[in-house]
Amino acid sequence: MREHRLYQADWLIRFYGFEVDELAGAAAGNLDLAVDPKLAWALANREQFPVDVNRAGRELLLRVPGFGTRTVNRILAARRSGTLRYGDLLRIGALMNTAKPFVTMLDWSPGVLTDSDNLRARFAAPPEQLSLF
Repeated sequence: MREHRLYQADWLIRFYGFEVDELAGAAAGNLDLAVDPKLAWALANREQFPVDVNRAGRELLLRVPGFGTRTVNRILAARRSGTLRYGDLLRIGALMNTAKPFVTMLDWSPGVLTDSDNLRARFAAPPEQLSLF
């Protein structure tokens, strides 16, 4: 799992514009093993969210969990022809189950979901008691 998180962090640094300190700063220099680094960053920086999908720039859209580079390029291209709605993002290929608390648009608002205390629990698997036998 650690190797996978390092691979994800490397990808975020190379293609998404993140800095090393942004990704590793939250957990005393270590990556969170329960959630991916982009989601961990978003949970630690909730003041940046929700992001208006119809107005935000490329750099900010790339930081939304559930949006990849291809999705962001499609969003920017689709915005030229009109206002995007929730269904449009689903058709574009955005992972809206992950992005819901972090975005807003005409027909979707996360309400208090972004500020809820148990937001991390929605994404991380519940702790599991391991057995010795």
